[in-house]
Amino acid sequence: MGKATDSDYLKHKGKYPKNNKIFSAMFIDLIVVNIIAIIVIKIYAAIFGGFMNKYSLSYGGFALYLVCLLYVPLLSSMGQTLGQKVMGIMIRNVDGSKMRPITAIRRWLFSIISPFGYNHKKVPWFDRRYDTVLLLDK
Repeated sequence: MGKATDSDYLKHKGKYPKNNKIFSAMFIDLIVVNIIAIIVIKIYAAIFGGFMNKYSLSYGGFALYLVCLLYVPLLSSMGQTLGQKVMGIMIRNVDGSKMRPITAIRRWLFSIISPFGYNHKKVPWFDRRYDTVLLLDK
């Protein structure tokens, strides 16, 4: 599929979620990610804490936390995160198909660093870049 045009996005007009649903889904996912990270890091510390110094243990814990953050884009590409499911939203390609995992990770990284993502058409530039769209799940 080539780059999506305005007409491709117009097919989804009226199906965009409100900002409060997006924020709520992100907040739920943040809580879930942190719970997962705490569990994973506690297990990691219990296994490796006996023979690693505190600096290498903390670097490893930080790396594990970053890996736990991949929960959001990977579950978005496979279906929905818990927050998206609760709030009734989903991220798809403009043609309606599921995203590839690498596309989801790239989109997610750009969405994190983007303080000004939305234009007058309610489609963030990072969604335009990767031909994706955030929709209400019906």
